[in-house]
Amino acid sequence: MKTLVVTACGAKKNSEPMEAYKLYKSSRVKAVYNRRRGCDMAILSAKYGLVDANDVIEPYDKKMTEESMNEIIPFIIEKIKKYDKIVYYKGGSNKLYLNCIEKACFNAKKKLITVGYANLGDINKLSKFLED
Repeated sequence: MKTLVVTACGAKKNSEPMEAYKLYKSSRVKAVYNRRRGCDMAILSAKYGLVDANDVIEPYDKKMTEESMNEIIPFIIEKIKKYDKIVYYKGGSNKLYLNCIEKACFNAKKKLITVGYANLGDINKLSKFLED
């Protein structure tokens, strides 16, 4: 079973282009990256949609809105097609990001598991959901 672990981007970013998981200064992004257990990881971004954690991206300043969410959902659906299961770590991120991944998974008919709450709550339970 092929699993993709996803979390939302963070508002604070480094100022130079770099790998997505390094660009975001969010402790949530780093914690998920460090616990992905060999699974592919993507970061849900208002600008880039679903970006692979290791892809080099440019810094930006864009927040998720209903409009941007609806624009990126088709691209997210395309990206998640090759996965059997999507595990989304919420970790206190904005509800629009959760809504976005829920709609994409529903439309793509993909199993979605959500875990986590603010301040890295349940981060250590993430690995349980990544096992096949």
